Amino acid sequence: NRTVPAVPIPRHLCPTPMRFTFTEDTALESSRFSCLKALSETQVDVGLTSSTSPRSRFLLAIHENGSPIMHIPPRPVLGPALSSASAQTDITSALMDAASVAMDGDEPGMNAALEAAGEAGVDAIHAYIDAGVPPPNSPVTVSGGWIYNRIAKTGVSVKGKGFNKPLYDTGALYNDFDFEVKSRDQK
Repeated sequence: NRTVPAVPIPRHLCPTPMRFTFTEDTALESSRFSCLKALSETQVDVGLTSSTSPRSRFLLAIHENGSPIMHIPPRPVLGPALSSASAQTDITSALMDAASVAMDGDEPGMNAALEAAGEAGVDAIHAYIDAGVPPPNSPVTVSGGWIYNRIAKTGVSVKGKGFNKPLYDTGALYNDFDFEVKSRDQK
């Protein structure tokens, strides 16, 4: 512990003489500094993490940007999901908790709060997909039918999905959305 010398208050500010002594816990100060340093060097990535398969990255790129060749319209997911008001509130609240816990010098609590921020982001993406990503699937995608295969230059019968929910067919991409808490230096 460290004691800061007493500070006298001038008589014109306080008619009764007072002295204040402040005692600071150096262990808390050290752990607080350590936590704040770690917090400033940490980031939470939400979306497809570094361990995600190349196939899921390819599918997300097609859905985010669309594919004129495959007649798939753009269906952005990450931006709209993470910019919703509820997602912003949940993520901001978790990050504020991380900063508050870091001020208390609790590094495990800070890491838990950062993970809660990542989970809030993933939950927001899942909720956005569950609600239905616009635009809806085409009637042929839903019910099946005949399409023209430009490579084979012939009509091809396709089986329909049976439902009108984009990005939800196999659940592979849906389940690949995750988060990583990592150092800002990692790429």
